[in-house]
Amino acid sequence: GRRLLLNLIIKQLNWLCTVPFEVVASVNQVSPDSSGFLGTVVKLYKLGGVGYFYRGLSISMVLAINPAMTNTLITMFLRLATMLKMWMGEDRETAREHTPALVGLATGVAKFIATLATYPMIRAKVLQQTTIAATSQSPVEIWRGIVRHEGMAGLWRGVLAMSYKTVLWNALMMAVKSKLEPPKPMTPPMTPPPEEQARSVFMGRDVLELDAAAEKLDEVLKHIRRDGTSERIAKLERHMQHTTEEISEIKYLLQQFVKAGLR
Repeated sequence: GRRLLLNLIIKQLNWLCTVPFEVVASVNQVSPDSSGFLGTVVKLYKLGGVGYFYRGLSISMVLAINPAMTNTLITMFLRLATMLKMWMGEDRETAREHTPALVGLATGVAKFIATLATYPMIRAKVLQQTTIAATSQSPVEIWRGIVRHEGMAGLWRGVLAMSYKTVLWNALMMAVKSKLEPPKPMTPPMTPPPEEQARSVFMGRDVLELDAAAEKLDEVLKHIRRDGTSERIAKLERHMQHTTEEISEIKYLLQQFVKAGLR
């Protein structure tokens, strides 16, 4: 809910800046005697001043729900894919790494659903921007006219052509983005809770549990391998190996000392 609201607000701010260019582009495309982008700008300004460039703004503000819905659906689909992978036995870190093909598929399905749900508003906006008769009409009046002349199916006239363009573009864009962007750094694993087990005690202190320490060091090294350079890792591993050998010697001496004391 919060993500959907944030995406909605951002898209509405975007529409405030881009609606004039969309109006000019739409009129320029459908007008048979178009004089180019600048010529269309001058023509529209003479017809209605600055306000003429914001025809369909109210519908555009409502249509901000389209990309907001798309982004929310993409996130939901990828979370479902993660849960499915975890159910099939993968760990959480591996399950969160999605292939570009899966990201593109989730984006395409999400964009098609969002376009299908909002297309009647998209068509009303285009007619309001490009048809002189529809300039002063509300979206409800435009829909009534469409249903009266074309039936209910007329509200979705052209949806397949538009979906082909928007679905293909968004799916390819997100797939390429997923392929090129660097992997997100993962948080190092937490230290597992200590298990109840027999401990060697010397002078009131626990003898170092070498196995647990070595296991934790292996986890840290795995995390560093994902983000660090090979040279730094090799140097660190040499230091760790040297330290491990020294700890093993100390542990052996302590165990021998404790055994001799118990005798």
